[in-house]
Amino acid sequence: MKVVVFGGSGLVGDGFLQESLLADDVTEVVAVGRAPLDVTHPKLRQVVHADFGDFTPIADNLAGADACFWGLGVSSAGMSPADYERITYDYTMAAAQVLAAANPALTFVYVSGGGTDSTEQGRSRWARVKGRTENAVIATFPNGYALRPGFVRPMHGKRSKTRAYRLADPVFPALAALIKLLRLEPVLLTSTQQLGQVALRLARQGYTRHVLENRDIVTVAAQQPG
Repeated sequence: MKVVVFGGSGLVGDGFLQESLLADDVTEVVAVGRAPLDVTHPKLRQVVHADFGDFTPIADNLAGADACFWGLGVSSAGMSPADYERITYDYTMAAAQVLAAANPALTFVYVSGGGTDSTEQGRSRWARVKGRTENAVIATFPNGYALRPGFVRPMHGKRSKTRAYRLADPVFPALAALIKLLRLEPVLLTSTQQLGQVALRLARQGYTRHVLENRDIVTVAAQQPG
């Protein structure tokens, strides 16, 4: 299986990358980014591309892919509506269109977030934009999926670039323990490892629903061998 990963330098994208490299049935991982990753592996091929609004120049590198795991995302805090929509929706769909042209049956896994508004009618701008992106991915690919994690625990030694996550690092173990104590773990807490495992499960077998909430992510990850 050939897997394409976008956002491999980020927290979630690194989870996709690491779990794909570990998977026996993944023969090639293509990581697309604006700069090279500090990762080497026999299965890894890096593609450096500057313009995320147009992926047609690297279409040959994406050809033959069986799955795409989209981990690229930004916080809407302090960002203009136009910039947030460009990064969240336009970049995602620019890649989706090139990949769909090459393989309409490709599995596209888009990481969204808890609270995303699939109706696109709510008051929260970020939730509407993410909902629009989810809907577009699922409409483009019969095997399109959206993951809506809550708090994401870093694995594989990775740290988030998001300031809020970095500030929370010292208290994250206590926060995770509190969430477990309150029995809210399935609803609020997942990990980059689980997200990677679930993305691979979707590529291999699909799922009964196209939008997976945090509880679904935890449940599906627990069903994976090893």
